[in-house]
Order: sequence, then C-alpha cells, then structure tokens
Amino acid sequence: MDILTPANNTSLGSGWFSLETYRAESFRWVMNDAEIYVAALRNVKHYLQIHLEPGPGLNLKPFELLIKENGNTLARTTVKGRQMISVELPATEPRVRKLMLHVEGGGKPAPNDARVLNFRVFKATFIPALIDVLPPELSAKLGSGWYPLETFNGETFRWAGNDAQIAINDPGGAKALVLEIEPGPGVSSKSFVLRVLDTGVQITEAGVNTRRAVAIPLNGTALLTLHAEGGGKKIGSDERIMNFRVFQYSPDLKAPAKESATA
Repeated sequence: MDILTPANNTSLGSGWFSLETYRAESFRWVMNDAEIYVAALRNVKHYLQIHLEPGPGLNLKPFELLIKENGNTLARTTVKGRQMISVELPATEPRVRKLMLHVEGGGKPAPNDARVLNFRVFKATFIPALIDVLPPELSAKLGSGWYPLETFNGETFRWAGNDAQIAINDPGGAKALVLEIEPGPGVSSKSFVLRVLDTGVQITEAGVNTRRAVAIPLNGTALLTLHAEGGGKKIGSDERIMNFRVFQYSPDLKAPAKESATA
C-alpha cells in the first residue's frame, strides 16, 4: 500500500522517491518540493493530514514544513519528530489542486546513500471539512447560543439555545439564508414562533410546527439573532436549553414556495 489513503481523490506528483518498506512500515522519502494532487469536489475547507518525520537531510531535527499552491504559502507548521500533522486548507471552487510540501534548509547527504533525504512520509490523507448548518459558500459564522455540531441516527445538526446568533460578513449575492429547523424540548417539541432580528430589530418571523425550511432575507452584512418565542425549558438532567435544532446544510435545501413570515 502506498502513502496515500485509497479512494481519497489524491495522487502523487513529482519530488518523491520510490516507495520503500522497512520493518513492516511503508514510506516515501522526500528531498524537497514533493507534489500532491488533490481533487476538491466541494467548496469547503479541507484538511491535509500527513504522518511524517525529519530525516538525515535535516540532521533528524525539527523543521518547518510549508504547504504551497501556485507559489503561495497556504500553511506552515513545525514538525518536531515523528508525528501526524493536520493542516487546514482554505475553501476553493471544485477543481484539482496541486499542493507542494516545501522545506527551508536541509540538504545534508545521508550516510551511505547518494540521495538527500530531508523527511519521509508514512501516510497522507485529504479530508473535506464536515459541512455545518450554514452554506459553506456564505461568508458567515455562528456566534453565541449554539451547541456543537453532532450526529445522531444518521443526521447531523446543531441545537440552538436562547437567542442564537449568526454574523453575516458578506452574503455574496444571496437573497436569503435558508435553514432547516425543527422544534426541540426547549419549546416542549411543539409549534413555536421563530423571530429573527438584525442588530436588535426584527426583520422576519416564521411559525415552526414541524421540521421545515425557513428563509431569512439577507440584505448585506448582518448580525442575526434567532429567538424562539416561549422557549427556555430544560429536560431531565441535561443542562442545555435546546429550543430548536438546525440541520446540516444541503445544497438540495430550498426556500419554501410560500414563506409564512413577515418582513
């Protein structure tokens, strides 16, 4: 087995020495500027995970590894010994990306080997980030009032407490933010009115009586607050207030044909 995770939309470019196996471990040595081609199929950030260690070209000492693309440094991290590193790569439109592993310095000849062996890689994996409840192409982030992303019964979602906030930095031409929402125990799992405020001023409201899509109008930057009317109840020994949950964003999610909301 080579160093790339099978069926991971990756392939090796130039800069790698041949695959070797020693003491039941497989790896590839690198002098410098080893290329990895990765197919980013979704416009979300990705993580490049690499299991590696310094080699004799670097005197087996810690070194700084740069991840480059088209001459630009996307990330840099210090490799102190044999370890697994995880580098976050920014989102991009779906395409094949050519990443380069670059080392500053190194170059010392290896004993009894004509090659320069700066570091070796045991495994490399390219992983797309788990899509959250917001569209990944939207320049926005969650604020206070949200609980961590979780998965249960095959569904991924976040619970929202009192006055969950969303900061819209740039709508990017989007006219509405569509969220898939379901009542939670904080409203006794019954119908409730969701009021949406922008910097304290209500801009829309919607009745949520079951799992449904809710469209929130966007008009430039905004600080949205999602308020569940009548929420705030707790259940059992769970200290969380779970007024409603918002499900993982899906590109198939569409605004309702006729939104029962007032602007």
